[in-house]
Amino acid sequence: MPAGEEEGPRLMRCFGRRPNPVFSDEYRALAEVVIQARQEAGLSQRELAARLGKAASHVSMIERGQRRIDSLELLLIAEACGVSPAALFQRISDQVREARRCPA
Repeated sequence: MPAGEEEGPRLMRCFGRRPNPVFSDEYRALAEVVIQARQEAGLSQRELAARLGKAASHVSMIERGQRRIDSLELLLIAEACGVSPAALFQRISDQVREARRCPA
């Protein structure tokens, strides 16, 4: 990449549009932590969705990396799984750090 050129514009020229960040390694790490927290709580996707007041497809899309979640939703997921939001965020931070260290 030439000096001073940002990654986004370069990718847009190569692919015609900016890649969807939902499919990044970082979002995959987030999804894996959500899956682990749900499973450790002994919840199915349907049960977690019910606790969140959402459809089961909503949780499924998060876990497949097809839907972004905001910080408030992450807080609600942590509470629904009986996990401290701070602990869940730390797990996500650790997974993201690991994902960045180990290229696919």
